[in-house]
Amino acid sequence: MGKNKTGKYLKYAIGEIILVVIGILIALQLNTWNQERENRKQEVLLLTQLLNEYSNNLKQLNTKIESRNDILRSCLKLLNYRKLKENEINIDTVNLHISRTLTRPTFDPDLGVTNELTNSGNLYLLTNLELRNGLTSFPSFLDELDEEELVIYNLVEERYFPFLIANYQIGPIVKNFLTDASFMDKNLLNISLSERTEWPEDLLEVTSPIDLINNPDMTDYLTLMWANTDYTNAQSIGVKIKIESIVSLINEELRKKTPKG
Repeated sequence: MGKNKTGKYLKYAIGEIILVVIGILIALQLNTWNQERENRKQEVLLLTQLLNEYSNNLKQLNTKIESRNDILRSCLKLLNYRKLKENEINIDTVNLHISRTLTRPTFDPDLGVTNELTNSGNLYLLTNLELRNGLTSFPSFLDELDEEELVIYNLVEERYFPFLIANYQIGPIVKNFLTDASFMDKNLLNISLSERTEWPEDLLEVTSPIDLINNPDMTDYLTLMWANTDYTNAQSIGVKIKIESIVSLINEELRKKTPKG
């Protein structure tokens, strides 16, 4: 009789233990589901922020590529002026093209969301491994472009600009640069100096550019500017392809994870 009671109590105890274990497992599963659901909500939010970040970066990069294309065209124009006679050259046009060759467009991407994501350890929230790898490798992918932009910056600041000051009147060039509204707009400078300041026509002395144009050193500088700018744009195209790939992956993930309707 005692053995039967003991057996019943044992079975009851085992049953209770099993129920408790099942309850714990269910609770853990529910917690896992809830956490997974919260992670996916966070992922969609991050994807949306990343899409905005890289779309803006792509827009900025395209603008800088266009600006460099303007510089390339100006370099070629100035080199071709060597074939013309002095009376065939418009001084204002020459000054405009020289002013454009003095610019140094640089790509300055906003990587706030990317850096916060990697530094906070929340990169795991992105389930697409290819996207995660693309984001973590992007900053180092910019290194070569940064180096080429620095080459142009140093060329202009340390050699080309001092050469122009020594061999030409720099004032009209600066005026052309600051009043070049179309070029300013491309470089995200929406208000040119012409909209803020009146420039008297006789304020700055106008000098014939013929000696400068035919100066062999000017030819060398324009050739260097053209070559370096063209190579920098080639590097920019590589970065553009990288950004477009990241944007495509983000859009693909958002399509899969954003509820329809």
